[in-house]
Amino acid sequence: MSVRQFKYFNQNNYSKVPYPSPTLPKATVKSGGCGVVCASIIVSNLTNKTVAPSEMAKYAINKKARVAGGTDMNILAKALRQDYGLHFTTTSNESILLDHLKSGGMAVANVGGNRKGYTGVFSDSGHYIVVAGLESDGRLIILDPGFYPGKFNLSGRVGKVKVVGNYCITDINVLGKDTENRTPSYWLFQKVVSNVDWKKQIIDDAIKAGIITESHNPDDVATKWFVLAVILNMMKKGGK
Repeated sequence: MSVRQFKYFNQNNYSKVPYPSPTLPKATVKSGGCGVVCASIIVSNLTNKTVAPSEMAKYAINKKARVAGGTDMNILAKALRQDYGLHFTTTSNESILLDHLKSGGMAVANVGGNRKGYTGVFSDSGHYIVVAGLESDGRLIILDPGFYPGKFNLSGRVGKVKVVGNYCITDINVLGKDTENRTPSYWLFQKVVSNVDWKKQIIDDAIKAGIITESHNPDDVATKWFVLAVILNMMKKGGK
Protein backbone atom coordinates (compact mmCIF):
# COMPACT_ATOMS: atom_id res chain seq x y z
CA MET A 1 0.00 0.00 0.00
CA SER A 2 1.20 3.53 -0.76
CA VAL A 3 2.85 5.30 2.17
CA ARG A 4 1.54 8.66 0.95
CA GLN A 5 -1.50 9.93 2.84
CA PHE A 6 -4.15 11.89 0.99
CA LYS A 7 -6.78 14.25 2.37
CA TYR A 8 -10.21 12.98 1.40
CA PHE A 9 -13.79 14.26 1.42
CA ASN A 10 -17.00 12.36 0.68
CA GLN A 11 -19.97 14.19 -0.81
CA ASN A 12 -22.40 11.96 1.09
CA ASN A 13 -21.42 13.86 4.25
CA TYR A 14 -22.73 17.15 2.83
CA SER A 15 -26.44 16.57 2.38
CA LYS A 16 -27.23 19.86 4.10
CA VAL A 17 -24.82 22.02 2.09
CA PRO A 18 -26.71 23.79 -0.73
CA TYR A 19 -25.41 23.46 -4.27
CA PRO A 20 -28.33 24.73 -6.36
CA SER A 21 -28.36 24.72 -10.15
CA PRO A 22 -30.66 26.57 -12.57
CA THR A 23 -32.84 23.48 -12.88
CA LEU A 24 -32.35 22.00 -9.39
CA PRO A 25 -32.74 24.83 -6.87
CA LYS A 26 -32.80 22.42 -3.90
CA ALA A 27 -29.71 20.43 -4.92
CA THR A 28 -26.94 19.82 -2.40
CA VAL A 29 -23.30 18.82 -2.50
CA LYS A 30 -24.43 15.26 -1.80
CA SER A 31 -26.83 15.15 -4.74
CA GLY A 32 -24.75 17.00 -7.32
CA GLY A 33 -21.42 18.11 -5.96
CA CYS A 34 -18.90 15.46 -6.96
CA GLY A 35 -17.03 18.09 -8.97
CA VAL A 36 -16.61 20.53 -6.10
CA VAL A 37 -15.59 17.72 -3.73
CA CYS A 38 -12.92 16.66 -6.25
CA ALA A 39 -11.74 20.27 -6.38
CA SER A 40 -11.54 20.32 -2.57
CA ILE A 41 -9.44 17.15 -2.63
CA ILE A 42 -7.12 18.53 -5.32
CA VAL A 43 -6.56 21.89 -3.61
CA SER A 44 -6.20 20.34 -0.14
CA ASN A 45 -3.52 17.91 -1.35
CA LEU A 46 -1.56 20.03 -3.84
CA THR A 47 -1.43 23.29 -1.91
CA ASN A 48 -0.86 24.33 1.69
CA LYS A 49 -4.55 25.13 2.09
CA THR A 50 -7.39 22.86 3.17
CA VAL A 51 -10.62 23.84 1.46
CA ALA A 52 -13.77 22.04 2.62
CA PRO A 53 -16.48 21.08 0.11
CA SER A 54 -18.89 23.55 1.73
CA GLU A 55 -16.47 26.37 0.92
CA MET A 56 -15.68 25.01 -2.53
CA ALA A 57 -19.40 24.81 -3.38
CA LYS A 58 -19.81 28.54 -2.73
CA TYR A 59 -16.64 29.20 -4.71
CA ALA A 60 -17.85 27.17 -7.72
CA ILE A 61 -21.19 28.97 -7.74
CA ASN A 62 -19.44 32.33 -7.54
CA LYS A 63 -17.18 31.38 -10.45
CA LYS A 64 -20.20 30.31 -12.58
CA ALA A 65 -18.97 26.71 -12.66
CA ARG A 66 -22.27 25.33 -11.34
CA VAL A 67 -24.37 24.31 -14.36
CA ALA A 68 -27.58 22.36 -14.88
CA GLY A 69 -25.77 19.06 -15.33
CA GLY A 70 -23.41 19.42 -12.38
CA THR A 71 -20.06 21.23 -12.36
CA ASP A 72 -18.29 22.59 -15.42
CA MET A 73 -14.78 21.37 -14.66
CA ASN A 74 -13.20 23.52 -17.37
CA ILE A 75 -14.49 26.69 -15.71
CA LEU A 76 -13.61 25.48 -12.22
CA ALA A 77 -10.11 24.36 -13.26
CA LYS A 78 -9.34 27.79 -14.72
CA ALA A 79 -10.47 29.41 -11.48
CA LEU A 80 -8.26 27.08 -9.43
CA ARG A 81 -5.32 27.97 -11.64
CA GLN A 82 -5.84 31.66 -11.02
CA ASP A 83 -6.66 31.59 -7.31
CA TYR A 84 -4.71 28.59 -5.98
CA GLY A 85 -1.60 28.53 -8.17
CA LEU A 86 -2.43 25.22 -9.82
CA HIS A 87 -1.39 24.40 -13.37
CA PHE A 88 -3.70 22.16 -15.38
CA THR A 89 -3.99 20.50 -18.75
CA THR A 90 -6.49 18.05 -20.18
CA THR A 91 -6.03 14.72 -21.90
CA SER A 92 -7.84 11.53 -22.83
CA ASN A 93 -4.61 9.55 -23.07
CA GLU A 94 -3.90 7.10 -20.24
CA SER A 95 -0.15 7.09 -20.93
CA ILE A 96 -0.04 10.85 -20.37
CA LEU A 97 -2.09 10.40 -17.20
CA LEU A 98 0.38 7.82 -15.86
CA ASP A 99 3.39 10.04 -16.58
CA HIS A 100 1.63 12.90 -14.81
CA LEU A 101 0.98 10.79 -11.72
CA LYS A 102 4.59 9.58 -11.66
CA SER A 103 5.71 13.21 -11.52
CA GLY A 104 3.58 13.83 -8.41
CA GLY A 105 0.52 15.36 -10.03
CA MET A 106 -3.11 14.49 -9.44
CA ALA A 107 -6.08 14.31 -11.81
CA VAL A 108 -9.84 14.56 -11.96
CA ALA A 109 -11.28 11.74 -14.05
CA ASN A 110 -14.53 12.16 -15.95
CA VAL A 111 -16.30 8.79 -15.83
CA GLY A 112 -19.29 8.24 -18.08
CA GLY A 113 -21.40 5.59 -16.35
CA ASN A 114 -23.52 2.90 -17.96
CA ARG A 115 -23.87 2.56 -21.70
CA LYS A 116 -24.93 -0.16 -24.11
CA GLY A 117 -22.98 -3.31 -23.31
CA TYR A 118 -21.09 -1.72 -20.44
CA THR A 119 -21.69 -1.22 -16.72
CA GLY A 120 -20.03 1.85 -15.23
CA VAL A 121 -17.57 0.97 -12.46
CA PHE A 122 -17.43 4.24 -10.53
CA SER A 123 -20.94 5.41 -11.38
CA ASP A 124 -24.01 4.49 -13.38
CA SER A 125 -24.03 8.04 -14.84
CA GLY A 126 -21.63 10.96 -15.22
CA HIS A 127 -19.34 11.40 -12.22
CA TYR A 128 -16.03 13.01 -11.24
CA ILE A 129 -13.39 11.15 -9.23
CA VAL A 130 -9.82 12.00 -8.24
CA VAL A 131 -6.85 9.97 -9.43
CA ALA A 132 -4.49 10.68 -6.55
CA GLY A 133 -1.41 8.61 -7.31
CA LEU A 134 0.08 5.21 -7.98
CA GLU A 135 0.64 2.09 -5.96
CA SER A 136 4.09 0.48 -6.08
CA ASP A 137 2.68 -2.09 -8.52
CA GLY A 138 1.42 0.61 -10.89
CA ARG A 139 -2.26 0.46 -9.97
CA LEU A 140 -4.16 3.68 -9.50
CA ILE A 141 -5.17 5.21 -6.17
CA ILE A 142 -8.65 6.67 -6.63
CA LEU A 143 -10.38 9.02 -4.20
CA ASP A 144 -14.06 8.66 -5.06
CA PRO A 145 -16.20 11.45 -3.56
CA GLY A 146 -19.28 9.30 -4.10
CA PHE A 147 -18.01 6.14 -2.42
CA TYR A 148 -20.34 4.14 -0.18
CA PRO A 149 -19.97 0.65 1.35
CA GLY A 150 -20.79 -2.07 -1.14
CA LYS A 151 -20.48 0.17 -4.18
CA PHE A 152 -18.09 -2.17 -5.96
CA ASN A 153 -19.98 -5.33 -5.04
CA LEU A 154 -22.67 -4.57 -7.62
CA SER A 155 -23.02 -6.60 -10.79
CA GLY A 156 -20.53 -5.50 -13.43
CA ARG A 157 -18.18 -3.99 -10.84
CA VAL A 158 -17.12 -7.02 -8.81
CA GLY A 159 -13.37 -7.63 -8.82
CA LYS A 160 -12.49 -4.35 -10.57
CA VAL A 161 -11.77 -2.19 -7.51
CA LYS A 162 -10.08 -2.97 -4.20
CA VAL A 163 -11.10 -0.73 -1.30
CA VAL A 164 -8.53 0.07 1.38
CA GLY A 165 -9.83 2.67 3.81
CA ASN A 166 -10.71 5.72 1.70
CA TYR A 167 -8.63 4.51 -1.23
CA CYS A 168 -10.11 2.72 -4.24
CA ILE A 169 -7.36 0.77 -5.99
CA THR A 170 -7.87 -0.13 -9.63
CA ASP A 171 -6.07 -0.83 -12.88
CA ILE A 172 -5.47 1.85 -15.53
CA ASN A 173 -7.43 -0.22 -18.04
CA VAL A 174 -10.51 -0.19 -15.80
CA LEU A 175 -10.41 3.59 -15.53
CA GLY A 176 -9.67 3.96 -19.24
CA LYS A 177 -12.79 1.99 -20.10
CA ASP A 178 -14.86 3.97 -17.59
CA THR A 179 -13.85 7.29 -19.17
CA GLU A 180 -13.66 6.38 -22.84
CA ASN A 181 -17.01 8.02 -23.66
CA ARG A 182 -15.99 11.36 -22.11
CA THR A 183 -13.97 14.20 -23.61
CA PRO A 184 -11.74 15.20 -22.02
CA SER A 185 -11.28 12.16 -19.86
CA TYR A 186 -8.87 13.79 -17.42
CA TRP A 187 -7.93 17.17 -15.98
CA LEU A 188 -4.30 16.97 -14.87
CA PHE A 189 -3.38 19.24 -11.94
CA GLN A 190 -0.04 20.09 -10.43
CA LYS A 191 1.36 22.73 -8.13
CA VAL A 192 3.45 25.31 -9.94
CA VAL A 193 6.79 25.62 -8.17
CA SER A 194 9.37 27.95 -9.64
CA ASN A 195 12.40 29.81 -8.37
CA VAL A 196 12.74 31.79 -11.59
CA ASP A 197 13.16 35.55 -11.20
CA TRP A 198 10.51 36.45 -13.76
CA LYS A 199 11.23 40.19 -13.69
CA LYS A 200 14.89 39.61 -14.50
CA GLN A 201 14.00 37.00 -17.13
CA ILE A 202 11.56 39.36 -18.88
CA ILE A 203 14.08 42.22 -18.85
CA ASP A 204 16.89 39.98 -20.18
CA ASP A 205 14.67 38.68 -22.97
CA ALA A 206 13.57 42.21 -23.86
CA ILE A 207 17.20 43.37 -24.08
CA LYS A 208 18.06 40.43 -26.37
CA ALA A 209 15.08 41.30 -28.57
CA GLY A 210 16.11 44.95 -28.73
CA ILE A 211 12.90 46.14 -27.07
CA ILE A 212 14.79 47.88 -24.27
CA THR A 213 18.49 48.56 -23.75
CA GLU A 214 20.92 47.51 -21.08
CA SER A 215 20.84 51.07 -19.76
CA HIS A 216 17.35 50.42 -18.32
CA ASN A 217 17.34 50.29 -14.54
CA PRO A 218 15.29 47.24 -13.42
CA ASP A 219 13.82 49.34 -10.65
CA ASP A 220 12.86 52.45 -12.59
CA VAL A 221 9.17 53.19 -13.15
CA ALA A 222 9.17 52.69 -16.93
CA THR A 223 10.76 49.25 -16.66
CA LYS A 224 8.39 48.20 -13.89
CA TRP A 225 5.41 49.15 -16.05
CA PHE A 226 6.92 47.25 -18.99
CA VAL A 227 7.34 44.10 -16.90
CA LEU A 228 3.81 44.43 -15.51
CA ALA A 229 2.37 44.79 -19.02
CA VAL A 230 4.18 41.63 -20.16
CA ILE A 231 2.98 39.62 -17.15
CA LEU A 232 -0.63 40.79 -17.58
CA ASN A 233 -0.51 39.84 -21.25
CA MET A 234 0.82 36.39 -20.34
CA MET A 235 -1.97 35.92 -17.79
CA LYS A 236 -4.58 37.01 -20.33
CA LYS A 237 -3.35 34.46 -22.88
CA GLY A 238 -3.20 31.73 -20.23
CA GLY A 239 -6.83 32.30 -19.24
CA LYS A 240 -8.27 31.60 -22.65
